[in-house]
Amino acid sequence: MRLLFSKLLTPYTFLPSAKPHTAKVSEDRLCATYLAALDVLAKPWNGMIIRVLEGGPLRFSEVAAQVPAIADRMLAARLKELESRSLVVRKVDPGPPVRVSYELTAAGRGFTDVANAIERWGKVLVDAQKPRASSRRARI
Repeated sequence: MRLLFSKLLTPYTFLPSAKPHTAKVSEDRLCATYLAALDVLAKPWNGMIIRVLEGGPLRFSEVAAQVPAIADRMLAARLKELESRSLVVRKVDPGPPVRVSYELTAAGRGFTDVANAIERWGKVLVDAQKPRASSRRARI
């Protein structure tokens, strides 16, 4: 017995349209900008390194001291990546002891508002996970 394709169709059957989906330019642009920001923040340590550099230019050892859990190799790799994305500037001061410092660019300093928003949201999440004292008393 052979079923006809037309008999399987009902008014509620979803079939993709023949026309390809065409999104608005602003939606594509928003998606690309959102993904670009997430690409930076999704890498381990990037957000913390940018947050540490918000206080001003720091030498490698000073950044490493403020982010003690990160290995030197990982820190160097992340700083190079942030520099390639124009979020951090590496300045070399010539002299008998050559000094290298890292500083945020204007684009890197734009992370401040994002970091503050993430911190506020984190506090909300932590507070939501704390057991309420009033609910404990009610059970006892």
